[in-house]
Amino acid sequence: MGTVLPLRFDGSPTDVASVREGLPVELIPEVARRYGLDQQEVLEAAGIPRSSLHRYKGLGRLNREQSNRLYRVIYLLRRAEDLFGSPQLAASWMNSPKVFLHGSSPLAYLDTEPGSQAVEHLLGRLEDGLVT
Repeated sequence: MGTVLPLRFDGSPTDVASVREGLPVELIPEVARRYGLDQQEVLEAAGIPRSSLHRYKGLGRLNREQSNRLYRVIYLLRRAEDLFGSPQLAASWMNSPKVFLHGSSPLAYLDTEPGSQAVEHLLGRLEDGLVT
């Protein structure tokens, strides 16, 4: 990802341990910067209340549940980046309404597990060359 934590997104023991320990709070602004998003957009996509962010800043790490959700958001942003070729194009796609998602943007769908699964499915269809 960047300077804060080398996530591999491959189910590696390192990624599992990182999520279990709690991802660093600093990862949120790093993700926001990389994709040209507001920190609030990242928090909302991960379902992390702003009040929790302030609480966990003092600890330096998110809890396991929040880390899981943030990991999932970053994973899907990375898949979109790999598909479209740049962080900016990935963010643009993630912020654009999609018919497949009933007019919602993929980013707005990420705050629930079913929504994340729908976005992952949509990315898979696009990776396979299927127009949706």
